[in-house]
Formats: sequence, C-alpha cells, structure tokens
Amino acid sequence: MTLCVAWLREVGDDKELVFATDSCLSGGERWHSGVKLFELPRNDCLICFAGDTKRTYPLILNLISSIKFDAHLSNTNTDLTEVLDYLTNLFTYLCNSIIDYGTLDFKNVLGDFQFLFGGWSWKQNDFRLWKLEYKHDTKAFTHDEVDQENMFFTLIGDNLEQAEAKLTEEISQNGKTLSRRFDMEPFKVLVRMIRDKNCTTIDGAVQIAKIYPPGATEFFGVYWPSVEGGKKTFLGKDVNTENNPSVKFIDPDTGEILDENIPKKLFNIESNTYGKHTNFLLTCYPSGELKKGLSMRQKFIIKSILTQIAYSQFIDQQSEIIEGEIIEEATTT
Repeated sequence: MTLCVAWLREVGDDKELVFATDSCLSGGERWHSGVKLFELPRNDCLICFAGDTKRTYPLILNLISSIKFDAHLSNTNTDLTEVLDYLTNLFTYLCNSIIDYGTLDFKNVLGDFQFLFGGWSWKQNDFRLWKLEYKHDTKAFTHDEVDQENMFFTLIGDNLEQAEAKLTEEISQNGKTLSRRFDMEPFKVLVRMIRDKNCTTIDGAVQIAKIYPPGATEFFGVYWPSVEGGKKTFLGKDVNTENNPSVKFIDPDTGEILDENIPKKLFNIESNTYGKHTNFLLTCYPSGELKKGLSMRQKFIIKSILTQIAYSQFIDQQSEIIEGEIIEEATTT
C-alpha cells in the first residue's frame, strides 16, 4: 500500500494545505515511481490515494476527464464542495458498476483503498480536507471531513499508529506541543517512514504539492534520498535531461525549499557586467553573501538577471568564435 499525509501548514500568518505521499505501487509486483498525487483540472484542489491501484487509477482518471470536459466543474467559481459531491457520486457509480466477477464476494473483489481530497473553498474562505472510502454497508462512498478545530492533519495507508507516534516525537523534539499548528513535521515523518526498512510497503521518493489561498497549487521536486549524494526527483521519478520539470526542490531532511537556482555568493558586482541591475544585486548580496530573508519575488528577479547575463555572455562568446573563424578562413585563402 502506501502512506499519504495532508495537513495545514501554518508559519506566522501564512497558511497552505500540503499533500505528500510515497511513490510505491504494489500488487504482486513493486514499482518505486508510481504517481500517487494528482492535480485536478481546476488548480485549487488535490487528490491522492492509498491502496489498490487497479481501482484507484481508473477512478481518478475518470474524475480528471469528467472535470476537464465539464464547464461547470472545471470553473473555480464552482465551490470545492460541489466537486466533492460529484466525485463521491461518480466513485460510487463506478464501483457499483463492476460486473462479471463470478461467485466471489464483492468486498474482496473491490479491494481496499482510500483517498484524500482537499483544497480551497471560496464560500468558506478557508481550506477543507476530506478522507473518502467505500462503505459496503451503504454501498456508497462516504467523505469524512478532517476536523479544523482540533488538528488539521490526517493520514491514510499503512503503519498509521507508528506514523502518529513519530509525529508526536518530531513535534516534541521541536519543543512544541501536539496541536493543530504544523510546519513541516508531517513531511519529516513521512520521510522517516520511507527510510524505515521495517515499513516495507512504504517506499520510493516523496511526492509533495501545496495549495495556497485563494486556490493555486504548486508541485515540488525532492532530492532523494538526501541532498548529499542524492538525485533530483519529481513525482517519484528521477529528473534528467528529458524529464526536467521547472519546479523548486525540497531538502527531505529539513523540509526546506532549496534556493538552488541562485548562488549563495556573488562577488565583483560591477555595472560593466550587470548594468542597471547592479544596485539591486548589491542590495541582495551585501559583502558578496546572499542576504537572508529575501522574498520569493526578489529571488525570482535574481535568477532572471543571472540567466539573462549568462545568455548574453554565451551569445557574445559564440559571436567571437564565429568572427575568429571568418578571419582565419580569410587569411588562409
């Protein structure tokens, strides 16, 4: 199976709903890079699953297709609760439509699986999160909402008691009490569970995405199994030249987003190289060291400037090479 976690991350006045999961798919065989975290065609919600892949994949693909081609459901002016009602009814219909399974018991035929679904509700101006599963006594899917007044946090999958114990331990180490206010503690617990060799059904690189108010998702890559000596991964797969998504990457040991696209040090900041951007870069790199506490916007601007400068220098270099070849050819003829 797997281990999936979702929680409300609160740092200062900022809030974001975070989903994270391992990447292991199993069912007579083992895949270490199965996609288990999905963005729906409306950019304000996420869904992930734990359990039988032969059931969960068809359900999620049906849901994605249905929303994509439905003008009402794909419109973010339609509140999240309407999407929840739709997917609950859709999943119920699809599961109950299974036929030709002989004399086997339907409960065993259907298998064991759960979903986490959540996002931003504009009607409530807040995040909402549900756990969904099929109930055989009612022959329908149910959705249980995660309590916002206590701990806005939930798990599905394997070794849940062990994971909750590790979460309590992680929070205690940070000098905090178990409450509804989390930073990246649930993420760190997921990492620890994947690394635990005794948790054989929880495996593969971490997949993680966030939802920001008022409804915008962002997926992240993760260095795996660590920053030192590890590889960049995204949705469970190694990043390479052919598969190189433009996303930020997270350190699995700290849960921090790495500023890998901008240098920590930048010296010789002079106008003949950086032109009109010189003063801005001097502000960001006092004494040559990257200033702490820069905003994401400032970091984006730094990256854009350096990319532009590097490209200009490359073009100039190529022009010099071509000019040199022309001169050499002229002198030899």
